[in-house]
Amino acid sequence: MARLLPLSKGCQYAIRTAAFLSLEPAGTVFPRREVSRRTKISYAFVSKILQTLTRAGLLHSHRGSKRGYSLARPARQISLLDVVSAYDGPLGHEGCLLDDYKLCPGERVCAVHHRRMAIQKKLTESLSSVSITQVARTLFTRHGDGQFKLAEHV
Repeated sequence: MARLLPLSKGCQYAIRTAAFLSLEPAGTVFPRREVSRRTKISYAFVSKILQTLTRAGLLHSHRGSKRGYSLARPARQISLLDVVSAYDGPLGHEGCLLDDYKLCPGERVCAVHHRRMAIQKKLTESLSSVSITQVARTLFTRHGDGQFKLAEHV
């Protein structure tokens, strides 16, 4: 089904998780429990998020003594759109806002189709132009102990 937004709660948490992982130098491996604790997402939910982002190729899963997760590529190369698409699926370009998705796309289109496609294009461009590093700057703050902590407003 096509959608513009809002993002699911799980997707919002996936964004928070990816943003957290982007705070430390590339290759830093975080144990699942630490990700859960530092993002304030339940262990069970963060486990699902980490698995989903790993399957999408955004994270690496590490086994053995260095068990945990790390970003699969530099944080500046992972966009907000990458995370949204990985968790909630791609932003749809098909379907119709009117008539129970029967008109668009097709030979005829509904009255809002072309406007909706323009909005969809802008949204896609906007989400792809924001890196998870940029998102992390809004979600996390560095404290005196050098640790990044979830901002109070989140």
